[in-house]
Amino acid sequence: MHSRTLAFNAEKKIIAEITENSGYIAKSVDDNDDPDFNVSMKRGYGGVAIIWKKEINENIKELIDGGNRIQAIHIQQGDKPICLINVYMPSDSKNADIEYKDTLAQIDEMIEKYKDTHEIIVCGDMNGSLDRSSTPHDKILKTFCKEKCIGNTEKCPVKETFYHQNGMSKGQIDYFLFKSNSEIINKIRQIDVLDTDPENTSDHVPVILTLNSQLKKVREKATTIIAKPKWTDCDHQIYKEVINKDLPKLMQKSKGIIEQDIRNLEKLLHKAGEAAIPKYRRKIKIKSKGKGDME
Repeated sequence: MHSRTLAFNAEKKIIAEITENSGYIAKSVDDNDDPDFNVSMKRGYGGVAIIWKKEINENIKELIDGGNRIQAIHIQQGDKPICLINVYMPSDSKNADIEYKDTLAQIDEMIEKYKDTHEIIVCGDMNGSLDRSSTPHDKILKTFCKEKCIGNTEKCPVKETFYHQNGMSKGQIDYFLFKSNSEIINKIRQIDVLDTDPENTSDHVPVILTLNSQLKKVREKATTIIAKPKWTDCDHQIYKEVINKDLPKLMQKSKGIIEQDIRNLEKLLHKAGEAAIPKYRRKIKIKSKGKGDME
């Protein structure tokens, strides 16, 4: 499963092009409002996406929460599903503190909403560090994590995840964060922060979380449907006789109420079908196929 950022709605087609064998959901900065066309089409302006393998489609559901910097999904696994909150926090620029705090408030609201029903994992580009105190966002993020009892784990190495293009600054600002009392922490196998690579054109390096968890089989209840009548087996003579016999009676009883007349006519047609067609409106059950356990 992967997360990434994108700027404008039109750029979602890029994800579709590279995820032919994957499922994905995405938000962009202009999904709900008119974009600010004074802003250049630069990477990192806003928006988030989550990508997963198609074979686990049945285990994934989108959660409609948060603004265009937050994308969340429900992952059906084990005894308790996961609420994965992917976020791209505002960068540390002039007058960004208000937006930064507002985004954290949205995350807090989601944590409160799902904490009793889900295991919570917050991940993404936090644009703030838990290992330094050199920017306003570092301090805001640390305070938030302390107050909400959420944070990093000892299994995550202290290692830079961001390298500024100017070559002058770097830091660890990409995290997986967990509630301090979360059972999911016990399922963490490892968290890896990859090294820089010439093929990686981003100024961030991948951060990978591996869980010792299995996806839960998803089985829907059998659905009962009414089979399509086999008109080729219809006894047309009987069908016409039933209609010709009862239709005059319906016309006499009509009170000029169109809706009632339509319902009565529908009942008559079904009556004729039951008399003239074997196994008319036979009920059958369709069972969905559940997926096997997967890591």
